[in-house]
Amino acid sequence: MIRLIASDMDGTLLNNDHDIDKETVEAIKKANEAGIIFAISTGREYESVKDILDRHDIKSQCVLSNGAEYRDENGNILDVINIKEESARKVIKILEENKLSGRIFTSEGVFTTSTREEALKEVVFRTMSFNPSLTENEAREIAENLGFFTSLQYVKDIQELFEKGLEIRKFVAFHKDIELIDEMKKVISKIDGLAISSSFRDNIEITDINAQKGIILEKVANKMEIPKEEVMILGDSFNDYSMFEIFEETVAMKNAIPEVKAIAKYITDSNDKLGVAKAIYNVLNNEMHKMIKSEQNS
Repeated sequence: MIRLIASDMDGTLLNNDHDIDKETVEAIKKANEAGIIFAISTGREYESVKDILDRHDIKSQCVLSNGAEYRDENGNILDVINIKEESARKVIKILEENKLSGRIFTSEGVFTTSTREEALKEVVFRTMSFNPSLTENEAREIAENLGFFTSLQYVKDIQELFEKGLEIRKFVAFHKDIELIDEMKKVISKIDGLAISSSFRDNIEITDINAQKGIILEKVANKMEIPKEEVMILGDSFNDYSMFEIFEETVAMKNAIPEVKAIAKYITDSNDKLGVAKAIYNVLNNEMHKMIKSEQNS
């Protein structure tokens, strides 16, 4: 019996318009009525998640920043895992030396040590990653009005963040140069105590080694006395991988990367064809066995 469902957002819960389909909202609420806890598990920070949840009147626990933060249904922080100061300084130095603009998720919002123009370029690359059909100029017009950009806070030096007493949860950077992103993953992975992951091929996400979705979700499930076999995971990308390693009832989206599909127990439909809703109804109807089994588990 499934008692907790944890779903990734981008590429999983959200459709290609970056919103939750009404049918999926209905499925989540029916799961709640059946006594099943629904949790978001995302690389996003709380503010951007809350905006979507409020829009659809969904109450959800949240794994945030790839596992660096956990909040309850009311937004109260229950657990955090921060990047150590020494490691954070090394990451910033590497990003700046390679002219890779990044966003720094902290206990007091999102910061950057880049200039406004450099930060805008990074958000433009992010926008194009979400919408591959856009030209760079079209993406720029959209990016200028996105909360990911307008809410950014600027500091000239990372020392300012530490002087303010802020806790650093995560770094994230997008760039259209895939080779640069891949090289940064290799270089930064040499810093002890860090976890390197990606939501997309053209981005890099950096947290403490213990700040991974699967690790913090396992800790929360244990506190709620929910066994691993009573947790269902839904995801599509590299930053979901730790959940698929730790839990048993794992469901990859049809649009998931091959690595996630290979380790998943089941495959549901794509994020743009109500894949999450269909998986939830399989649980509610006690029909998980009807889901397509991945080649690895067939």
